[in-house]
Amino acid sequence: MPRHSTVVAYAALFIALGGTSYAAVKLPKNSVGASQIKTGAVGSSEVKNGSLRKADFRGSDLPVGPQGPKGDRGADGTNGTNGTNGTNGAPGTVGQATVQFTQSAADLGNGAEVSVDAQCPLGQQGIGGGVRGDLTNSELTKVTASRPIISQTAAGAPGDDGTFTGWRGTFVNENNGAGIRPEVWVVCAAAPTPAP
Repeated sequence: MPRHSTVVAYAALFIALGGTSYAAVKLPKNSVGASQIKTGAVGSSEVKNGSLRKADFRGSDLPVGPQGPKGDRGADGTNGTNGTNGTNGAPGTVGQATVQFTQSAADLGNGAEVSVDAQCPLGQQGIGGGVRGDLTNSELTKVTASRPIISQTAAGAPGDDGTFTGWRGTFVNENNGAGIRPEVWVVCAAAPTPAP
């Protein structure tokens, strides 16, 4: 059995030879990678200050700096261009006006009163009207009313549908003698077509 001193001497010789041979080995460039480095083996003391970049950190690892000062206002943008004008619609057609005339069927006697109507043809509506007491003695007849007639039935009589369809005059012969025959006109045009 070897002596204690002999074992110690061999151990010292082995360590000395091993250390010398390890130190003599030169590692090639880029030969140490992630597989040769134990997890947690590299710490702050092994990293050169200023050698890491922002991309080497997670966003949560970096502290947020203070907000910078407000920047200067940018230049105003240019005004937009005006839109183009719409095209004019086609001009509407003007309907041809017709005049309907009515004269009292008989002379208006002294002190008598009469109302006379002039009606537009069916499918037309009134746009104006007027009256006259008489062809030759108009100034001798008193006109007590001159107004439009609103609406008519299919038979041409006044109704209540709200359309201007004729003209009515009311006359009084204030003891001016016989021969007074009142007259009424209505100006008519084609009724507008209802919108679809």
